[in-house]
Amino acid sequence: MKKCINCGADNKNENTFCSTCGGSNFESPYSTDAPGVQPPLPVPPQPPVYGEPRKPFGIFDVFTILGFVSSIVGLMCIWVVLEPLAMVSSILGFFKGGRYKGLAAAGFVIALIAFIIQLFTALYNGNVIGKWAIEGVLH
Repeated sequence: MKKCINCGADNKNENTFCSTCGGSNFESPYSTDAPGVQPPLPVPPQPPVYGEPRKPFGIFDVFTILGFVSSIVGLMCIWVVLEPLAMVSSILGFFKGGRYKGLAAAGFVIALIAFIIQLFTALYNGNVIGKWAIEGVLH
């Protein structure tokens, strides 16, 4: 039984408001005078959790960064080595890495475009394809 602080009436434990006066303040059903009975401890508030927890930084995330950097540097020099390295590293980072899937996809796309540009340039310089393949048909 709960006792109303406003009017002193006894109420059932499940009552939210006093059945006599309508007040919502009740005395604690736990008495500190009785031996062995203690009031419940307050529960500390838990911080909100937003989204999924981040995965730890791993070796495949290093592959992702290596693939992206290799694709950019491969545009300027040593494309024969760096662009295939960028493609492989970016694929490993995309499928096995945890954090930077967008960076891995960007590294792969940049490496693929650079590889195609260099391939067409090499074929043009070797007189395998015509001028139209580099400058366009309508030029």
